[in-house]
Amino acid sequence: MVSELFESILQDYYTGLLLFWDLDQNRAEQEEWDPIWGSNLEGSPDMAVLDGQQRLSSLYYAIHNPEKKFPNRKSYYVFYLDLIKALDEDYEEAVTYKYFQYYRTWEQLSEDRESWIDRGKVPLAILSARDPNDPNKKYLDSREFQDWIDEFIEQRSSDLPSDVKPWDIRDVFVSILDYSFVHYPLSNDREIRDICNIFAKVNASGMKLSTFDLMNAFLYPSGVELRKELWEKLDNETLKRIDPNMKEYLLKTISLVKQNYCSSKYLYNLIPGEKVTRRGNDGKRYEEVLVDSGEEFKTLWEQACDYAEKAREILMNTGDGEFGAIRTEFIPNSTIVPVLAAILWEYDGDIESPEFKETLSRWYWSAVLSQDYSGSSDTVMAKDFRDWKEWMATGSTIERITKIDGDFIKELNLRSVDKGSARYNAIICLLALNDARDFYKGRIVGTGDFSERKINDHHIFPKKVKDLHPDDAKTFDSLKDSIVNRTLILDETNNDIKADRPSEYIQEMIDKHGSETKVQEILQTHLITDSAYEHLRNDEFDDFAIEREKAIKQHIIDNVGVGN
Repeated sequence: MVSELFESILQDYYTGLLLFWDLDQNRAEQEEWDPIWGSNLEGSPDMAVLDGQQRLSSLYYAIHNPEKKFPNRKSYYVFYLDLIKALDEDYEEAVTYKYFQYYRTWEQLSEDRESWIDRGKVPLAILSARDPNDPNKKYLDSREFQDWIDEFIEQRSSDLPSDVKPWDIRDVFVSILDYSFVHYPLSNDREIRDICNIFAKVNASGMKLSTFDLMNAFLYPSGVELRKELWEKLDNETLKRIDPNMKEYLLKTISLVKQNYCSSKYLYNLIPGEKVTRRGNDGKRYEEVLVDSGEEFKTLWEQACDYAEKAREILMNTGDGEFGAIRTEFIPNSTIVPVLAAILWEYDGDIESPEFKETLSRWYWSAVLSQDYSGSSDTVMAKDFRDWKEWMATGSTIERITKIDGDFIKELNLRSVDKGSARYNAIICLLALNDARDFYKGRIVGTGDFSERKINDHHIFPKKVKDLHPDDAKTFDSLKDSIVNRTLILDETNNDIKADRPSEYIQEMIDKHGSETKVQEILQTHLITDSAYEHLRNDEFDDFAIEREKAIKQHIIDNVGVGN
């Protein structure tokens, strides 16, 4: 985004409207305003940016070189202009970047002027730099820069246009500073609700804000600071870590409970005082306000957070009626969190009852194995929740449970199920629920001192295993990353195994545990049957993959209620 923006500016292309709101002194001083990202707010602002925050932040970061790591990165970025490309009017990739582990000040960057000549690239931070001999002058007007230009032309003349002059080089930089954005200021006498509506409409096309951002704006007039007060102060980092969209999932949870639907257009019905047209059982339309006040919204948010945490606990633990995602990345579909949270919120019975646990388990495993919750799933989420409400009211069968039967499971091609898919993660969770024990330590993974940082899904036949007989490993290259060749063990154990053939590390297991019978018992917790074990200890990958696929399918049918 940053490079493309500067390339457009260099060509004097249209870069979109900047929309501002002029602030009167009272609002400027009373509200809490965030500065453009990377900058510091000194005093009260004169205007608020309604549209263009990302573009302005990109410009500020590249030009002013703040001592902040680039957003969502662990390093500091410095953006460079390729002068040779710019002078040749070749603007594609004319702006590039380098990243540094440690922050580089302008003084440090300018010490590297010789390399600017060699590479033909100059840091864009030059645009904000000052003359080292006169702080009142721009660096672009300094004697130091003029001398550098002369040297640059002399050394790189063969790469430059034949008629290039020193001022042509300076003009490239000045053209960036002189670029004129199309901008429009809204007067300070507009009401804040009016501003919120304009804010939403402007961002409904082009570079969209998220639903959460828009709700943040819409809720503000009701005294609700959705981002700063409710989301950022939510003290549950584990829940937040499940998915970057968790803040929106909490809104979806409220929406499901209040109106049985959760797509973005329904979330706006949660704005306090918003009238919603509903249809009664008699077919007649009527108007209803779902949320009366900002205080009611805050209460609903707190409840959504509580039930989302209860949903997380069920998803990530390995007890009776729980689902075994011992690491957040093992949750098959994070989109199931708002549905599960809404179910727990809506159900007024005993969630520890055998009937509820069995129904929840059958629904959950049917959902993740069907992969219907992958991708855009708002419709699926709403349908499942409405079916659950009907089950609560009448005991009628939840449709999803009837869709996944034994034949469906038997026909699954698990050998094509690779890391990251919902089915892959579901099976990893089933291994955790089966009390899979570490190959060398012999203890159940995911418990005791085995924190989630030390456990991972690793290969059974190591990815770089050597000396397998070609006739026994025809499918190894295509199936080595499949779920049929993956299981849960400690990182430490995996590092010890390295690239050993199974026959080698099984002998190590026998030496550690005292008998082959003990080793087989451990491997059975990984859904490695006796027949699969025989192929494993003989390094026969192809036959092992077939037998383990059978074992996984049978375990699903026998143990999670799917297919009954």
